[in-house]
Amino acid sequence: MMKTQAENSLSQWLIVQGQVTYEYKEEFRWIYETSRTMEEGQQRLECWLLKVRKVYGRVVRRIAEHFEGICNYFISRSSSGVMEGINNRIKLIKRQGYGFTNFRNLRLRLLACFAKKGCASP
Repeated sequence: MMKTQAENSLSQWLIVQGQVTYEYKEEFRWIYETSRTMEEGQQRLECWLLKVRKVYGRVVRRIAEHFEGICNYFISRSSSGVMEGINNRIKLIKRQGYGFTNFRNLRLRLLACFAKKGCASP
């Protein structure tokens, strides 16, 4: 079955949009990997947000809402990802133990989980 000209045009447009989106994502990653100071990171991130606002409208608004906190990454180059994983694991263990009335059992399960190598990751 042959594609119509409109279908071909749409396919090509989608390919180009995918490439543009990928390039924007890689540029975002580059900002985080190469910015040496908070000021440099802020400036690059602001320029990137202006450039991509048509493609990533909602994302740009969300980043703008939390801009200061996001830029704090450039100070110490650390994130709360590990702690988020630990909290997620604790919540999972609490859900699995729903109905247990003994804190000692919860404590023992948490200690057993985090004593294992690699258990902290959800």
